[in-house]
Parts: sequence; structure tokens; C-alpha cells
Amino acid sequence: MHPFLDVSKLTDEEIIERLGKAYTYMNMQKTLGHTPAVLSIREVIQSLEDERNKRMQKMVDDENKRKFPQLEKPIELGKLEDEND
Repeated sequence: MHPFLDVSKLTDEEIIERLGKAYTYMNMQKTLGHTPAVLSIREVIQSLEDERNKRMQKMVDDENKRKFPQLEKPIELGKLEDEND
């Protein structure tokens, strides 16, 4: 995670927009041979990608809970009967 970027406050559209810009800037810096800049931009990209993936996973989880509410409940397997009875 990049220390100067709080991606949790960004909207989904802002994340996608910033990812596009970050990849463009990273490619320019690679071409110019600015390794420290490339590494810093990679941190930003990783932070943005992580937040995007976290939000997508939350959407999937929420959808699964909505479609399959019984999924979270424990499975009742029954009771073992004592052989002495």
C-alpha cells in the first residue's frame, strides 16, 4: 500500500480513472528508465487494484447472501443414536 494514498475514499469511477493514468505514467517512466518512479507508481497501482478487488469481492459476497440466505446457516446432520438404546 502506498503511504500517501487513501484509496478507500475514492469512488469506483475514480479508481478506474486513476488506474488508467497510473499505467500510462508507469509506461512513460519505464521508457525513460526512471526506476524509482516506476516502483512508486507500482505501489499506487497495487493499492488501487487491491481496493478494486476488495470492492468487487464485497459485491459478490453481498449478492450471494441475497440469493442464498441459507448458505451461512450451519448444516444439520442429525444426532448420533446410542447403540445401547
